[in-house]
Amino acid sequence: MNTNVELVITVITALAALILLVFAVDWRYFRDWVVVFLYKCVLDSILGTIVVTVNYIEYPYRQLPQFFKMSLLFEFWIFPILCVLYNQVTREKGLLPIFYYAIMFSAGIVVIEYPLELHTQVIKYLNWSWFTSFYALTLTFLSSRAFIAFYRWGCVYFGSQKRY
Repeated sequence: MNTNVELVITVITALAALILLVFAVDWRYFRDWVVVFLYKCVLDSILGTIVVTVNYIEYPYRQLPQFFKMSLLFEFWIFPILCVLYNQVTREKGLLPIFYYAIMFSAGIVVIEYPLELHTQVIKYLNWSWFTSFYALTLTFLSSRAFIAFYRWGCVYFGSQKRY
């Protein structure tokens, strides 16, 4: 596969994520979504670097390849935006829907990622599988949901404290 296909894929996914960010996100909860986005960026930079460094995944076509071995587009743009959308969808939901939506969001990503792994140079599994991606994505979606719940609790708890 030539790099023109990978370039088209990355441009389309970056624009699709931007459109989702602008038109699908409920901006009344801006503070929460910024926290989720930044949490995901930090978590993905740590975990993504580890996964690439220990040769589980390789990104043959990536942004700034001279500086980064991981996919900046996925780790710092697409996945954080999808995580914001996941947290928005589950904002007022109970425990069972939180798990259900984490599974559904992860399955949606894997359904797109696995054919990309087979037919392009966007991602290559080395010591990895589609199922590993599925449960890793599910766990990170759930961790972001736990983090924003903790953040909201902290805002309420510490925001109600008297200042001396």
